[in-house]
Amino acid sequence: MRLIVSLGLLIVVLSSTLASPGEPVREIRRSPDGRYFVGWFDYDAGAPFGLIRPVVVRSTSDPYDIFSFVSSPRYTDAAWNAASTQCVIADAPDNGGPKTWLIYQKTAQEWASREIEPFSTLYEAFRKTDPEVRHLFRPSILKITWLSNTQVRFRGYCNTGTYLITIDTAAPKQPPTIKKLSDDWLDEWEQGPD
Repeated sequence: MRLIVSLGLLIVVLSSTLASPGEPVREIRRSPDGRYFVGWFDYDAGAPFGLIRPVVVRSTSDPYDIFSFVSSPRYTDAAWNAASTQCVIADAPDNGGPKTWLIYQKTAQEWASREIEPFSTLYEAFRKTDPEVRHLFRPSILKITWLSNTQVRFRGYCNTGTYLITIDTAAPKQPPTIKKLSDDWLDEWEQGPD
């Protein structure tokens, strides 16, 4: 009898655990001056869309998007510079690696965006070693840190190791500065200090 009650209780607990998904992600990253934010949330839009993640940059004083896109819930991160004039957003909706954007203030009333590629130099080196496996390059961003108002650092890893990658946003044609930390892949729990 106790075995039957125990099994019944186990089935109820497991079915309620499996039936109730975790809390959906909802993140807000405010600019240091509090005037802007980047935010994202997960939403089940039903068929045929399924689970989606809208990502939006807005002013806190009006409801219009400065920048936005829709992704899949997986990995999204963002960081503002200290002047609140630039924001980097990284989004990795699949195993193909992150898409990374710089959203920047051109004038007091005008914003612009451009895609940036922190792993471009590493990808080119990987592609040259064996062109047949270039599609297997798997970069990932662990952390985004602004070093100054125009220099942003990515702690990331890919097939060839773990790196610190620095981009000068004031010099968009300049390749990233890369410092190799290890030949190993690190997960986000092993990041250590910058």
